[in-house]
Amino acid sequence: MTSTMTTEPAPSPASARRSRNIDQRLATSPPSIGRLTMVELRKMIDTRAGVVLIVVGAVLIGTFGGGAVLFRDAPSIGRITLLAGTPAMLLIPALATLLVTSERSQRTALITDALVPRRARTLTAKLIAVLVSAVLTAALCLLAAVVIGATGPLLTGRAVSWTVDWTAIGWFAAAMIVAALVGAAVGTALLNAPAAIVLVLAWQALIFPLLSAPIIGPVLSWIDFGAVSRFLDGITGDELARALVGVTVWILLPGVLGWIRQLRTEVR
Repeated sequence: MTSTMTTEPAPSPASARRSRNIDQRLATSPPSIGRLTMVELRKMIDTRAGVVLIVVGAVLIGTFGGGAVLFRDAPSIGRITLLAGTPAMLLIPALATLLVTSERSQRTALITDALVPRRARTLTAKLIAVLVSAVLTAALCLLAAVVIGATGPLLTGRAVSWTVDWTAIGWFAAAMIVAALVGAAVGTALLNAPAAIVLVLAWQALIFPLLSAPIIGPVLSWIDFGAVSRFLDGITGDELARALVGVTVWILLPGVLGWIRQLRTEVR
């Protein structure tokens, strides 16, 4: 009785050398920040919560922008943009929070750390993705205003002015970026998406009535990250100081704490 044994041919020296070179490149050349940023942007629509927020945000942007044509006197593209950005300013922090916390809650951070062992690179890519998403959201509000301004008069018969105060739009985009960074900073500090989202949304909902309170109102005005949005009507030294304090309290302090926690906390 005979048996035959088959063995795979040994790799040639050239193929073995190419394989070693590929392994060395993979070990010494981690993914670029640009590629990691694109991956992080894609993660925003990889979860059901992210998709729901984006869809709800798009609907609300159109609804609020359309309301400017229906109910505002002398609507303009600039005013429609600012009104369309009202719901976006509430939703963009939640989207940023989900981006920086979803991997921990879904237990996919182990895979990310295995592919990109340097956590600082991943965190940097997440931060850039948050900034890009905020700018894209502001651009979406402007695009929605243009579409509404072109189609609204056909439905309502009311003329829309195509004037835009670009300085106000610039501060509007800056306020959008600040709101997104607040969501990311608080999310990284707490490492808990529901708690971070509730905290930020509760603050945004309660700050306006609380600012009129006689005792705590003046104090809270110094820690309100939404102070940047008041630059739309002009900047004073007092408003600038309040905005800087608010950014420090809501972005710098929790951001530094969250960065340290993300780098040192064991992923489970």
